[in-house]
Amino acid sequence: MRKILVCAATLLLLGCFGRIIENRYYQLDYVPTPKEMLNGAAYPYTVRIKDFDVAEVYRRNNIVYRQSPFQLHFYNYEFWAVKPEYMVADVLFRHFEASKLFSEVRRSVDAEEPDFTVSGTIRALEEYDNQDEWYAHLAMNMHLQDNRTKKILWSREWAYRKKVSNLEPIYVVRGLSELLELINNEAIANIDSVMHSISGKSRMDIPVVPKETISKPIEIEELPPPGEIE
Repeated sequence: MRKILVCAATLLLLGCFGRIIENRYYQLDYVPTPKEMLNGAAYPYTVRIKDFDVAEVYRRNNIVYRQSPFQLHFYNYEFWAVKPEYMVADVLFRHFEASKLFSEVRRSVDAEEPDFTVSGTIRALEEYDNQDEWYAHLAMNMHLQDNRTKKILWSREWAYRKKVSNLEPIYVVRGLSELLELINNEAIANIDSVMHSISGKSRMDIPVVPKETISKPIEIEELPPPGEIE
């Protein structure tokens, strides 16, 4: 109801004064602060960060918000500067480069196939409104594949939510950036553990690592039940 009233007021202002509302563009961003790696030096392999798959409803530039599990809305003037499937992969690429976990990190497809590939799917990237409280909500998964053996060595799912301090889209984007940083730190630490455990082994003898189930950190808040839609 609050958003409907805001939209109505905006239309009234446009009718009275002829003002044009400018589009606003956002991106997920943070400065990577990688943890100390187990090996102490880069693993002598190349890794490619693929563009992420994304649930169809988020495959757009409009920022998505919802007020219940069953109804989605799209901002008319608040946009992602880059589509989510590219944006999330670009941020992960920068984080891998900063971590120095592998000797080479790639984004593009080259003539020579990399040793490993990291891929994943974005399941939710949105603002979640619960009456007078807003949350950043990010759900996604990642996989590490050995390109020689085609084995999936590691896989993990995340579904994190964080309450934001102000009811403005920019604070939701900031919250989503913080969640993505947390996820990328955890992913790189997990992959470091996998690579450390297989160091010195023939890659043909590397076992498939089962999917992890790690409990949610305490600082990430559970999403409360949605408010009533007016």
